[in-house]
Amino acid sequence: MPTNRVITNKLDRLERQLKKKLLAFYNAVIAGSLIPIDILRQKYDQKVKDIIRSTAQESYLIGTDRVASAVLTNEKDFQLFISATDLNNITSLTDRLSNDFWTTAQRLQDRENTVDKPNLDAKAALTGIAAAVAFSAFNNAIKSKSTQVTANQQPQLRTVSISPQGITDLEFDVPFEIKPVGRIRFVTKQDSKVDPDICAPLHGTTWFVDDPSIVTPPDDTHRFCRCTLEPVIE
Repeated sequence: MPTNRVITNKLDRLERQLKKKLLAFYNAVIAGSLIPIDILRQKYDQKVKDIIRSTAQESYLIGTDRVASAVLTNEKDFQLFISATDLNNITSLTDRLSNDFWTTAQRLQDRENTVDKPNLDAKAALTGIAAAVAFSAFNNAIKSKSTQVTANQQPQLRTVSISPQGITDLEFDVPFEIKPVGRIRFVTKQDSKVDPDICAPLHGTTWFVDDPSIVTPPDDTHRFCRCTLEPVIE
């Protein structure tokens, strides 16, 4: 099975698991509640962030492993690590998509209280958020780690702190040289669900890793996008 198919299957699984968790939380806490969303957010915001961060972190690590496996074709002793930049990326993504969750919850609650409008389907509404977490975290890891790989001296991990929110603190014994991989390629699933106007024309497009015009799915494409980036070693 092609590498990209294996990866997208993993991301699809993460998306389904996260959607199930978010829907269960929504049904248990928000559905049918008369308590305003801003009040519920004050009480449960960290809970939602924990749910989303867990998936974002797992997806980000899949992206990190993908870059490492690509580099290993040329650098047999290569080891990739989680940096402060990666932690910031995961936190930023978690905060942004947690906010999207509460915005969606507000929209769903408003529809529930509007007699003359049909209710939105909570499952469908939360699917977009789940897909964004799984695929955005992976693709941002590809883009970030492709610019952080080291070609020479490897840093030695000294300490690591892990909390319920994930990896929170890392320290390394030695400085290291940063050297990017060659390019990044845009890859679609090549099936009937690929957007014919936005994503299909981008399939196979490559950019240098430091090119600011890199199109990162789904942030730069469309909601529900399941396209991926992959490192291209030159």
